[in-house]
Amino acid sequence: MSVSASSRAIRCALEWTSITLPQRLSRRGCTALSSPPRPSWCLWGPFSKRHSSSSSRSSGSSGYGYRDGSSEGPAKDKLRIVPFKMNIQQAEEVFQKYHGHSFFSAKAGQVDKVEALYIPFWAASGSVRSKVINAQVGWDRLVTRYNKVTKQNETSWETQWKSVQTQHEFTHTYPSTIPDLQVYASYKYRRGFVNQIRSSTSILDAKTLTPADMESNDPEDKRRGLRNRGLDPFTLKPSIALKFVRTAIEEAEVRTAEQWLIEAYRCDRARILSMDFQYNGLVLAPVYMPVFVFSIQHLNRTFRTFVQAHDPTGLAGGLRFYSWQRISAATAICAIAGLTFLGSARTGLGMTSGFWLGVVAPSLLVAWSVLYYPILDYRIRDWWRQRFEEEQRREDWNENQQYQSSYGSGSSSSGRAGPPGDPMGYYNVLGVSKDASVQEIQSAFRGLAMKWHPDRFSTPEEKAVGKKKFQEITAAYSVLRDPKKRKSYDMNGRG
Repeated sequence: MSVSASSRAIRCALEWTSITLPQRLSRRGCTALSSPPRPSWCLWGPFSKRHSSSSSRSSGSSGYGYRDGSSEGPAKDKLRIVPFKMNIQQAEEVFQKYHGHSFFSAKAGQVDKVEALYIPFWAASGSVRSKVINAQVGWDRLVTRYNKVTKQNETSWETQWKSVQTQHEFTHTYPSTIPDLQVYASYKYRRGFVNQIRSSTSILDAKTLTPADMESNDPEDKRRGLRNRGLDPFTLKPSIALKFVRTAIEEAEVRTAEQWLIEAYRCDRARILSMDFQYNGLVLAPVYMPVFVFSIQHLNRTFRTFVQAHDPTGLAGGLRFYSWQRISAATAICAIAGLTFLGSARTGLGMTSGFWLGVVAPSLLVAWSVLYYPILDYRIRDWWRQRFEEEQRREDWNENQQYQSSYGSGSSSSGRAGPPGDPMGYYNVLGVSKDASVQEIQSAFRGLAMKWHPDRFSTPEEKAVGKKKFQEITAAYSVLRDPKKRKSYDMNGRG
């Protein structure tokens, strides 16, 4: 890769990181704090936020204020990378060790491709002041009670709970070296596997990105065709990364508060904490981590293993494979030993039936499960993620309905003629075709609602435009999401 090509790659990465961050973010049941007008997001400036959570914590207000007055995007010298310290041969040793960690591990199958990449992360740091408002503390006690069924006195452990109120406060500082505060800033790979390569020490060696970092001078890398290094773009917005960061910090604060309650009240456990969080100087920084990505073929499916190319401890992430031959053989041996120990009299099986039902069938079932385990694992993860996203979409819809009632339900699109077949312009407003599916309509509405929500703007003029556009989007979606209203609209132009 030439120097000019490397410079173009760096410029491209800088353009990708210039993602607009909303001037104010709001959450369900929360009111955003005011912030000065700012056309682009503050890359290195601190975020100020006060948040009181609900359910297990008290309800309150939430918002963000930007104290950095700069209106420019990220400067070139603020984009950091962690340099490569491994070559491909060293990465392969970590790869083989990762996939051969136990007797039942299977050596990874055919490695289809190896890539040397810089993977984007948002690294967060800052401090938080937490206040414990109320909670429940419990003491474990041995209690003896008469059981009417067994007609005996039975002793068991029970927890006696008591509600307490306190105004205890504590402040903690969270540096970016904490792995949980390093958020994978892309959607290209599965987040759960990439998170395994986060390091508490590598980020300390981050430096300014230069064209020389895009090429490897190692002879082994050049021989294997890995001289040029890729640079993945930042596609995860800073506002989304902040949600991951806040979740990690608040979970840590809750654990600290639980430990304090146990020590202060000399109890055995604590639960249902109501807390208030005040963030100070929460900063996001874009950092690239060096990674070797191994693409593995298994049952005509591609699986990836990530080897962090800086940390000397050999960090790796990805789905592990297990030997179905060894595991099924161990299952058969255990089954034969169990049948021999129990005997046919206890199992009620003859020699032939005991062999097929007690040995062969379990071994085949285990072998099949282990062989197809990677695919099953992926499908279960995908099903769980889709279920979570569907719940999130329902929450967003309820939230948008609340905002609609707050800002008025009238639609500015009413009375405005649309194209033939779309008299009110509903399909045009959402940017979908007349034969679009319900999922496509939901996806279009969700993106537009987030884009034009009035709380994303700061000036009165921008708010007015956003409010008008948001009402149009909500009115269109309220008709097109309902099959009966949509059919009526398509037939006579009325929802």
